[in-house]
Amino acid sequence: MSARATRSAAPTRGTPGEAAQPVRQAVLERRYRRLLACYPHFFRHDSEEEILAVLMACARTRQRWPSLGEVADLVGSAIRMRLGPGRSSPPRAVTRAVRLMRVGAATEIAGLLIALATASSVQSVLVRQHVTFLAAQWHDLLLFIELGVPVPVGLWLWLAWANGRGHRWARSAFAGVFGTYTLIVLSKFVAGAATYAPADLFVVGIQWLIGLAVVLLLFSRSADTFYRHQSMPPTAAPRG
Repeated sequence: MSARATRSAAPTRGTPGEAAQPVRQAVLERRYRRLLACYPHFFRHDSEEEILAVLMACARTRQRWPSLGEVADLVGSAIRMRLGPGRSSPPRAVTRAVRLMRVGAATEIAGLLIALATASSVQSVLVRQHVTFLAAQWHDLLLFIELGVPVPVGLWLWLAWANGRGHRWARSAFAGVFGTYTLIVLSKFVAGAATYAPADLFVVGIQWLIGLAVVLLLFSRSADTFYRHQSMPPTAAPRG
């Protein structure tokens, strides 16, 4: 065999730049994965590999870092996705339930305004019916109501947000809240609130009706499918 044939049969060695290219690609892929880790688990489970393949295919030959435009686009999209709805858009039943819960929060404020407006008449009736009822007790009770209003308002809004995101525990939690309102309505009827505080009883009754509508919507068939889809186990943490 001639020397020329021997040289042609020998393996061709690549240049140092070509040998280092796989290393650069591995480093770039790892850095892209760190950016994709900003996205929710369900999105990474469905689309991470596809997005990563597009990013790597569009990368420059000697690129080692994501460009500023890519960083801004990936991080911005991840923030919008985390602040937006959960894994999928909620069905109409859940959307209506969330809106009703916001209305329920507004009724708490309306209830406080009504309690302040009717405070004198309610106090006079209580004093006539209960001789041992003191004015100081009434003022303490009214102060307790004023200070306590932010708690149910925040509870309505918090559960509205959580149910809109599809958290199954939030649906059960609201069912418990509805049970509490049921007990409150029954206790007010037993205490004769219809005679000394009809406006307050009316507001509580409206809240109970809102809660009943919310429970029926949250436990409807379409809502159940939504919550079950949202509670699918997330994928493992991304590699790299």
